[in-house]
Amino acid sequence: MKTFGRVDILVNNAGVGYLFGPLLEMTQERWDTTLGVNLRGCFFALKHVARQMVKQGPQGEWGAGRIVSIASRAAKSGSAYTSAYVASKHGLVGLTRSAAVELGPQRINVNAVCPNHVTTGLGSWQNDFMAKQRGLSVEDYLAAMRGRIPLGRVGVPEDTANAVAFLCSGEANYITGEAMNVSGGEE
Repeated sequence: MKTFGRVDILVNNAGVGYLFGPLLEMTQERWDTTLGVNLRGCFFALKHVARQMVKQGPQGEWGAGRIVSIASRAAKSGSAYTSAYVASKHGLVGLTRSAAVELGPQRINVNAVCPNHVTTGLGSWQNDFMAKQRGLSVEDYLAAMRGRIPLGRVGVPEDTANAVAFLCSGEANYITGEAMNVSGGEE
């Protein structure tokens, strides 16, 4: 606000995706940390930015603002060793849909992007962890993953960034409350 005088876009992109482990061994601390960052943090960012967007009001056909949260394909399914992560991402999609209903009359579009696996630094840790849990090499684990993805590759950061850019553009004026897969066709 100090620099630009208004806020038009929020991308909720903070997340904890490394506190994995068997459900029966999940500690309250790991659970609370994961939900605290992935869901609670996104809620408060959304709440305070939306409050500012409402105060500013709409700007022409573009509306009063865009809010995009980075959920996950895990928001639409479950997987072993990821109970807190999956719960937080399911919650984020629910928050997105509820916020879209409440903020639609103020012309604020609220959506989520649900990428499948992206091998960043965190993604590399996830590859190592999941391969070990399944008794596979990382190479075999990634080959199996690519085999489940119709486009035959894991995601790259630009795939997610392009979806976010689209949802923040004027071309997405009539899209709100959606959880867009960015998954190469993986269900």
